[in-house]
Amino acid sequence: MEPPSSTDIWYNSLSSEKPTPKEPLPMRYAHSQNLTRLTFPRMKYSSFAETSKICNNIPSLFPIDDFGSTIQDPYLPWIHDLFVSHDGKHVNMIAQNRRRCRKGKFHNQDMKFWEAQIALFQPVAIRRMHVATDINANDYKDGSAQYRLSTHEEADSDGIETRFVCRFKSLDYTQNYMKYEGETLSTYPFNYEFVNWRKGKGTMVEDGKEQSFFWLSPLMFNCPIPTHLQSVTTFNLLLDIIPIRTPTRRNDRDGFFFHKGHGGPTTFNATKMWGTKHILPKAEDSGRWENLPICGLEKLSVRVPKSVQVGGGKAVETFDTIRAKKPHRLVACTWTSALHQRRGNERRIIDGKARLREWIAFNLQVGFDHVYVFDNTGANASIFRLKNEVDSDLRNDTSKDDRHRINDDLSSVTKLFPPS
Repeated sequence: MEPPSSTDIWYNSLSSEKPTPKEPLPMRYAHSQNLTRLTFPRMKYSSFAETSKICNNIPSLFPIDDFGSTIQDPYLPWIHDLFVSHDGKHVNMIAQNRRRCRKGKFHNQDMKFWEAQIALFQPVAIRRMHVATDINANDYKDGSAQYRLSTHEEADSDGIETRFVCRFKSLDYTQNYMKYEGETLSTYPFNYEFVNWRKGKGTMVEDGKEQSFFWLSPLMFNCPIPTHLQSVTTFNLLLDIIPIRTPTRRNDRDGFFFHKGHGGPTTFNATKMWGTKHILPKAEDSGRWENLPICGLEKLSVRVPKSVQVGGGKAVETFDTIRAKKPHRLVACTWTSALHQRRGNERRIIDGKARLREWIAFNLQVGFDHVYVFDNTGANASIFRLKNEVDSDLRNDTSKDDRHRINDDLSSVTKLFPPS
């Protein structure tokens, strides 16, 4: 856990109700000796059997109730659950926004302290500065990269929209040591800041008793699993979550930070606000969640016979590890219309296509396998229908850069268009 005072250097006046960040943002010089280590006995493991037992009860073992009392680091995500995606390529993280727990005029200090929870919903762009080439298997710290804040154009392809560094380690129970396995950068299932802007909100920071921004309650993000670990078949992988700390963007003051693949205004000037040399502290000097067990990956792989080799008078059977077939499919359905009006003609909605596209993109990215769309446009108008308005493959965006494409492929959509 990192002391909240480590970010005091960022602001012009800490006594202000809404402190203004300095420009460019000063680097915080964090050090491991200033961190507070907290251990949680219920998630302690020292053997394969103990880890297996923990994996069956992760949501009930997380120190959820300690967050806000024992755990006093506003930049740590308030994690409630983690699990491996069905394709074995990501660790899905489910957290909550701690700032929404205490609001109103009697909790102004709490709201100010926990404002950094909002920053976790806001992507940053980063670029790698250095990666050690000589990784000591017994010291995972030697393999850590260093990063600097950047513009979207300068960022690494996997660092355009991120917020956490995901550090993977393997645990050898017999030798009692951890081995560094690699780092990846987190991804979001969708851009929270863009969603907030699309809903017409000038900022992501609620003031007073405001509780209407319900889409900023649950925080979902993913940690891509390094390719060489995706076929692991044992309970021996651990994960560290290192938040990338920056001041919360008050969009009405600081602007919006979207990449061009989303559309919308990009009014946050990363070069002006962060500078060009803002290097982040090393992972071991940063407050973080450490040694979270990665569970379920071993269940996604099966061993199948590959060949039988005969040598020395003995037959030896070899195996391939392949991804097991997903046992179930998650399907969503929606009723929609290109345009409609509320009872009494109070309000007329004419952007049905844009709403449908956003809804499909969201559901496909959070895990749905297929979507059924029932088009009721004919009941309201005969001007046009969604079938003619929606592209056959929405993933064919105008952007030539794959990094900026949105995952809204309609190949996973069945369109039901009844006669008018």
